[in-house]
Amino acid sequence: MSDSERPPPPRGLLARSLKLLGHLTHPETRTGKVFTRAEQGLTRALSRVAESPAYLRASGTVMRQGLNARIRRNSFVEGALRTLRLPTTSEVENLRDQLRRVNDQVEALGSQLEVVVDLLHKQEAASDTAKKPGDAP
Repeated sequence: MSDSERPPPPRGLLARSLKLLGHLTHPETRTGKVFTRAEQGLTRALSRVAESPAYLRASGTVMRQGLNARIRRNSFVEGALRTLRLPTTSEVENLRDQLRRVNDQVEALGSQLEVVVDLLHKQEAASDTAKKPGDAP
């Protein structure tokens, strides 16, 4: 059986769905024209709403209340953890930062010690070569 005689491979559900979606939203089909008009209308309406002072005030209020609630909840949880004599999240983060700084300092100290050791080895090698030609100390 040659390639031209074979039936096309079966398309999966996703491929068929995407093809149907493309057909429905294509600008030359009736559904595509309706979709385009609806999308443009919704875009205009949502841009007006997004620029509305009342909407901005309301969304700001909702966000502020949500953030305040989160702050109160975190404060309550940290208070409960302190009451139970357990470390709080902020204390653990502070300790993590301190540990990271100590680790950085230890790495810097290790690098400095390596430089010092290299300099000492060079100095010993130079003094050994200087002592050999003169034989006795």
